[in-house]
Amino acid sequence: MGHSSLNSRRTAPKSHLLAPKPVLSEDSPVRPEFLNLATLPHVILDLRYASTNNFVGVDLYGSFREGRLHEVAFRKFKKSIETLQKIRPGWSFLIFDALRPRSVQKILFAHVVGTDQEKYVADPAKGSIHNYGFALDLSLADASGHEVDMGTGFDDFRRLSQPQFEEEFLLKKELSIEQVANRKLLRTCLLEAGFYGIPHEWWHFEALPANEVREKYLILE
Repeated sequence: MGHSSLNSRRTAPKSHLLAPKPVLSEDSPVRPEFLNLATLPHVILDLRYASTNNFVGVDLYGSFREGRLHEVAFRKFKKSIETLQKIRPGWSFLIFDALRPRSVQKILFAHVVGTDQEKYVADPAKGSIHNYGFALDLSLADASGHEVDMGTGFDDFRRLSQPQFEEEFLLKKELSIEQVANRKLLRTCLLEAGFYGIPHEWWHFEALPANEVREKYLILE
């Protein structure tokens, strides 16, 4: 979650969350259905929860530095890469998060529960689609590897980040034509491959409907 320039807009870290034990390590068993995104071309990993550059301000992944997806979502994402290369040859996807254990979800949710930001973080009791390896948080990078301008950073909790209000902010000139076009390009690549977007985060996409994922697949604790 989030760029350092947006820190002033985030909830201040809670003291009991400042030094959690890493929930993953290099030796943690990862089930074989979760495939490594680093094996794909035109993918740049910038895993925010494997750093302190996130809205909690804590590295939650320890020594684990792999972006993974369930094999069903992985196959769809490969199609997204193909679409991006047709539209913008040489561009890449910038991955902020993919497979996320429920143990991390609990930390994130504890940070926002009871605030107006709670709606942005799934309740771990039911599990985020990230916890099943079926969700991606991502942006785009140009042919030089530079992140393109989406108008806000990752995990910015303002209305400005919400796709459902893009036309409103475009009319107000708080989002530029280029910024909205970049968001639409991202959506085009993911939606054409069978992903689903959500109305309040431009960066979040799910490979299957949430109810289907929770009914058919195993969560990663």
